[in-house]
Amino acid sequence: MKILITGISGLLGSEVAKVLSIEHEVIGLDKGPQSSEFKTLNIDIVEPKATYDAISKINPDLIIHCAAYSDVDGCEKDPDLAYRANSLGTRNICLACQRFDTVLAYISTDYVFSGIETSKDGFSEQDTPNPKSVYAKSKFAGEWFVTNLLNRFFVIRTSWLFGHKRPNFVSNTVDALQSKRETCQAVDMISSPTNVSDLSKAVAKLCQTNLYGLYHLTNSGFASRYEIALFIANVLGCPAAKIKKTSLKELNLAAPRAKFSGLNNMIWRLNGFKPLRPWQEAVTEFLSDKI
Repeated sequence: MKILITGISGLLGSEVAKVLSIEHEVIGLDKGPQSSEFKTLNIDIVEPKATYDAISKINPDLIIHCAAYSDVDGCEKDPDLAYRANSLGTRNICLACQRFDTVLAYISTDYVFSGIETSKDGFSEQDTPNPKSVYAKSKFAGEWFVTNLLNRFFVIRTSWLFGHKRPNFVSNTVDALQSKRETCQAVDMISSPTNVSDLSKAVAKLCQTNLYGLYHLTNSGFASRYEIALFIANVLGCPAAKIKKTSLKELNLAAPRAKFSGLNNMIWRLNGFKPLRPWQEAVTEFLSDKI
């Protein structure tokens, strides 16, 4: 297959490209730094004509749309930028997909849930989203364009991604602990930390089927940011004294966050796929070169 990956230089896009390039031709689309490993077109997806022309020329069999403006607090401060990038950018890709009925896999987020209505098993694909932040609303609007403009698509919601390519909450916690700096972690912010390596393999597997639809895909299990920080400290052998308990209210972040946004990967399991490994195993592997 010929596969186009948006945001190929990012945390998830780079890992998806690495996995799929073993058996497929991979081309990148990115407005940022160009990938040194893959042919990459410097295109900003907020430009409708440039996006349509580039995708039409490549004529891929599959597009995996990883690009997003994911600065949650930044989105709250600049809603227009958030909606242009996450909503209209996705629309522009969908319009290009229409020409050749190209399959699209859109990466979305657990933030589409408010965390008010919940269960111990997490939000399933059948639960009704209730986005509160601008970031969440703009990503959910992207989902709307995908599901209303296309016939063949995957909408994949995931959560709390971590990996080696870009700074993230896991790597930032590691840096703080190893530098013996104080780190404040919320006890009332709970979801599933997800290793981009595991997610990328799952996305690659799913996208090579015709089992289209909405999926939740995360590592197994839920934990608070505070619990995850304690786990990291234990694995690294660092003292936990620098990890300070806090709450979302005390953090006073610009954008609202759900207290619980854990995802139930129900449709993935019902289709016979093996659940992704527990988040503890995924985090431990990530930390293996830092011990």
